[in-house]
Amino acid sequence: MKYELVLIDLDDTLFDYSKTEDSAFRKTFEKMGFFQVNQIEKEKIEENYEKIRKRYKEINLQLWKDLEKGKMDKDKLKVLRFEKIIEEFGLEYDSIEVSKLYLKKLGEGVFPFEATEKLCEYLHSKYKVGVITNGIKEVQHSRIKNSTIAKYIDKIVISEEVGVNKPDKRIFECAMEYFGISDKKSAIMIGDSLEADIKGAQNAGIDTCWVNFKNIVNDTGSVPKYEVKKLEELFEIL
Repeated sequence: MKYELVLIDLDDTLFDYSKTEDSAFRKTFEKMGFFQVNQIEKEKIEENYEKIRKRYKEINLQLWKDLEKGKMDKDKLKVLRFEKIIEEFGLEYDSIEVSKLYLKKLGEGVFPFEATEKLCEYLHSKYKVGVITNGIKEVQHSRIKNSTIAKYIDKIVISEEVGVNKPDKRIFECAMEYFGISDKKSAIMIGDSLEADIKGAQNAGIDTCWVNFKNIVNDTGSVPKYEVKKLEELFEIL
């Protein structure tokens, strides 16, 4: 099948979100003065920081899952994840202030995978290319703008701006509408999330390619048309 449009997820598909998150989280805590201690306390502070970071990831993951299920509002999510760790660890920070600082640092975090730029250049030479993401709009626009792939992306479709989150099929339909494509067979969605990317795109009736970097066993019932273990394999499929 000759595709006209390639839709692709951003985080953990084109960009390494773990690196982005870890960098932003540490820079936020540095700015808040968390590490300003004497040498004797340094090891203990690092221990505490790791506990906080680990717990934040657990809370954040659950809140994003709730968002995908329509149980969570994104504006609430931004602050609630910090409210929870501030309360749990007895930190004397303002959750709104921490959230704003963290989002700024996230927007500065550009960590593409090794093959990302080459892949985007290749895709752009053959297809219309759109990024579809549930990420926070100011963060995602900033990261793409500051990356080497910006010139290869024709449109960034962000759930916050269109009013629906993946896996809602309407976000994929919005993307197709923007590109003026009505034939669902002429579009494909590439992403790492079986729920948000694969199931969502299938709901919209378009082909899918699952990026399975971690070699996860798929027990969801959502069977993608293609599956790749590394981005380089996409050159053979597309």
